[in-house]
Amino acid sequence: MKRWTYYIVVVVLLLTGCTDQPQKFENQVAFAKTYGYVKYFHPSDEATKIDWNKFSIYGATQINKCKTKAEVIHVLQTLFEPIAPTIKFATDSSDFDLQTKNVLPDKIENFKTTHWQHLGVNVGMNYKGDGYKSWRVNRDSSENSNQLFKFEPNPQESLIKKIGCGIYCQIPIALYCNNKGTFPKANQSKLENLIKQIENVNDTSATDLYLRLGNVINTYNVFQHFYPYFKEVTVDWDSEFKKALKQSYSDKTALNHLFTLEKFTAPLKDGHVMVSNFSLDNYYAPPISWEWIENKLIITKIEASNDSIKVGDIVNHINGKSSKEYFKDIHLRISAATKGWLQYRSQRVSKLGSKESLIRIKIRDKEYKLKRTVNPYVWQKKFENKTNYKEIEKGLWYLNLDVIDMETIQTLLPKLEESKSIICDMRGYPTIGNLNFIRHLLENNNTTLDCARIPQTVYPDHDKLIGYGYQNWNDYVKVKKPYLGNKNLIFITDGSAISYAETIMGYIEGYKLATIIGQPTAGTNGAINRFCLPGGFNVSLTGMKVVKHDGSQHHGIGILPNIYVEKTIKGIIDGRDEYLEKAIEIIKNKNAL
Repeated sequence: MKRWTYYIVVVVLLLTGCTDQPQKFENQVAFAKTYGYVKYFHPSDEATKIDWNKFSIYGATQINKCKTKAEVIHVLQTLFEPIAPTIKFATDSSDFDLQTKNVLPDKIENFKTTHWQHLGVNVGMNYKGDGYKSWRVNRDSSENSNQLFKFEPNPQESLIKKIGCGIYCQIPIALYCNNKGTFPKANQSKLENLIKQIENVNDTSATDLYLRLGNVINTYNVFQHFYPYFKEVTVDWDSEFKKALKQSYSDKTALNHLFTLEKFTAPLKDGHVMVSNFSLDNYYAPPISWEWIENKLIITKIEASNDSIKVGDIVNHINGKSSKEYFKDIHLRISAATKGWLQYRSQRVSKLGSKESLIRIKIRDKEYKLKRTVNPYVWQKKFENKTNYKEIEKGLWYLNLDVIDMETIQTLLPKLEESKSIICDMRGYPTIGNLNFIRHLLENNNTTLDCARIPQTVYPDHDKLIGYGYQNWNDYVKVKKPYLGNKNLIFITDGSAISYAETIMGYIEGYKLATIIGQPTAGTNGAINRFCLPGGFNVSLTGMKVVKHDGSQHHGIGILPNIYVEKTIKGIIDGRDEYLEKAIEIIKNKNAL
């Protein structure tokens, strides 16, 4: 009898666990959605006094205790009412009264209205440029217009949103205000008590479950409301959010949490998405480079002191897995818009680990244990020793835009003007200022006005996008002498060319200034935006929508070459640059005509 009683108790506990855990995730979703709506779209003065990072942790802690829908509503009301005094929660959206009297001051004529306007987003971000802005109209701005763009929501307009768990919330997105603040005022003692509770939150260690949940909640909301490429990528963002929440309950270490944030953001397919935490010991690599060539993982560079492994060797296994299986796991952590950028990033990320740790690789059925001892990015640059420029033969010049600077190009202009042909290498990231070189290739001033589009946002969830603000590059790209566009011009590029490199390549493609050879670029352009999370974590993303010069989609496509080039294993062994060889061959064929 006792044995049966024991089994029944175990079964009941298991069943309770199975139903309780999903409910915890749903509770966190309800908090997270409300958190994003209030943080970014409710313009009260009280909301500006909140440490939102700590509040995400505190709120995750409180909502995790709830077991019933009534408890969820009570906790949400307790959490958000001191910040948004007129916020309401209900199980039926018809329960809301849109004309609640306490939203309106007695004498409306003595008040203005305020609401959030976002050009991109700058609330809680650490972007230092002037492209992304957020402010509350009539509260934050010292600009004469007092608006980032022309739009006024209805003064009594509220959001009504389903937040999960069968719960709806009502949140005003416009409030009345005067020189004393926004109306209505929150209960001051409740606000002070909330701020005091938040101040005591531990926001340093990712071993804390609620810090991890708070970070996932913050990350979810930045992309949910401001990521500009949801139409270009296929992703169920809410589903990915729930996966990340679930994984957060299982994670134990800061490195676990880093990987969870990477896997969470990878499906967004944004080459600018990077999750980092440089306090972690996870950024060392063995002194080798490898690439996927002819569908095999090939050693492409290695220290001269290593006489056991050769350039051109095929790596069959890594840490007990086949190389392909090992890279499948790495790909899950990398956000990439194109195959080229995915390969470029994964070939680097795949080697990373703690200092002095070992990575086991198998070549020709022999296992080698390589020690991670170098910063791979520093080592790679030192090892490559790229050529800035050279005259390959009389009248044929080579410029490596990845390393040469515009000042050096200026000194070469007389010789370039006398040349017949110029090969420009745009594999990698160009030296800042090299966009000016395009000015010498254009016959007429650039006329493209709207390639870089910054979303204008007033409503959450990408509802009713107001429009776009445009970054005008015309002032940077005006015709300049000497004119070099009459030369035989070739641009070499590949999947490592991202962002600024694609801005340069966009002009080459858009104005048909040169023959493009190589591989498609990364398909990710636009100024990066960044935010910091508790525990030392940092996340970056693309904050604007960039299109090609003809207005067509760039994201996930990139700049496509006119002539494709593939590396070969033999070329690697022989130490040849097959991209450059192809460029020279094309030039010689053109000159022979």
